[in-house]
Amino acid sequence: MMISRYRLTLTLIVMFGAVISDAQATCSRIYSGIQTRDNSTAQLTFGRINLTSAHLQPVGTVLGSIVISPASAPGLTSETLMWECDITDADDLYELFATNGDDRVGGFWDIGAADGLPNYFATWFPYVAIRLTHVNSGQVYTRYWQQARITEYDTVGNKIQIKAKHLSLIQAELVRVSSLPPTTGSVSNYCTGTAASSGSGVYPYTCTQPNGYIQFQGGGIKSDSVGEDSSRYYRFWGARNGVGYGMRSAASISYAATCVARNVTPVVTFLPVTAAELNQGATRSSDFTIDLECDNAVNSGTSTNQTALGIQVAQSAYTQAQSMGLVTSGGAVTHLLSNGYGSDPSVATGVGISLRNAKDGTAMNFLGWSNTGTGASGGWYPVLDGASRNGSNTQNFTNYSQTITATLSALPGLTVKPGKVNATAYVLVKVQ
Repeated sequence: MMISRYRLTLTLIVMFGAVISDAQATCSRIYSGIQTRDNSTAQLTFGRINLTSAHLQPVGTVLGSIVISPASAPGLTSETLMWECDITDADDLYELFATNGDDRVGGFWDIGAADGLPNYFATWFPYVAIRLTHVNSGQVYTRYWQQARITEYDTVGNKIQIKAKHLSLIQAELVRVSSLPPTTGSVSNYCTGTAASSGSGVYPYTCTQPNGYIQFQGGGIKSDSVGEDSSRYYRFWGARNGVGYGMRSAASISYAATCVARNVTPVVTFLPVTAAELNQGATRSSDFTIDLECDNAVNSGTSTNQTALGIQVAQSAYTQAQSMGLVTSGGAVTHLLSNGYGSDPSVATGVGISLRNAKDGTAMNFLGWSNTGTGASGGWYPVLDGASRNGSNTQNFTNYSQTITATLSALPGLTVKPGKVNATAYVLVKVQ
């Protein structure tokens, strides 16, 4: 997946030793714990990424970005009971997280640092590095174990129940880097070499090494300590205490000609409108422009090996859209919701933003975050459909502009309540 991404705003302390006897333990592991094993980790579902010319895609270019839940690991659901603790442990329950620090392409080499991109770690894909972020705390994964307190859980009698849904989401981002990881020097080199670095095919991520882990700390459960190097310390692994995350069988790489988004209208403003007007069918529309640069060999479309464009809603808006039935069977979103919809009382409700191609009037869905859909039902459209040619600045490459109309309207079947609307979306370009 080759992505060019632009943001679009639509308007006294007691210390205990590392070893605690079983008699002192007040937490117990309930689930099987196999999700720490290489073939049972939660998958980082990037799908296809694409590396193209350095002109279109210099070092630092974002190639893919996803958010996943630990509950997506094989054998888990959001309601899977992971650990149970005494109610008195409530203030001492933590997630620990780090990269898979012992492995060459699992999280040992901070390969992005040389390019001014710290904490982007080498992967099995050549010239592709990954950064993991613990969403609840905002901390970026490193080789060293970090800690975030668990504040959400279920209470049953005098017990705390921590389920998969209570663990933090993980954001994963891939970028282009300038070098390959060293072949020696890491603790482990389980997946030797790299995937193909050129060719006309699509090459899957067959390395099963995870890219990161979370583990549970508290109440006598065997775990590692904050600040320890995960390349040497992984007590949790033998205790099956945690969940791994990896790209195995969930990503592929290709090297096709494509396009990138060079610029986009940063703010789209709608004229004022009352709730009463919207409830009577009134709308407000405004255009925005996406500037593209394409390799002259690009194949515009939504079929395999063609390049498509999509406009992705913010993660929070996607979650809210799911709860309101605004997500299609293909994973696209029909209407963009305001930041804070349903949680901020100052935000208008019953109202959303839809899209259409300004040139031909074709209605457009937004991209969601499932990363599984294709074509219009997934929120993807041929990158050059309705685009205007704007000449060339570089041999073998052509500039285009694409104009999209955003429309503010009442959501089907809902009554608009007044408030502000300030939504965020991102422009993505991807080889399908």
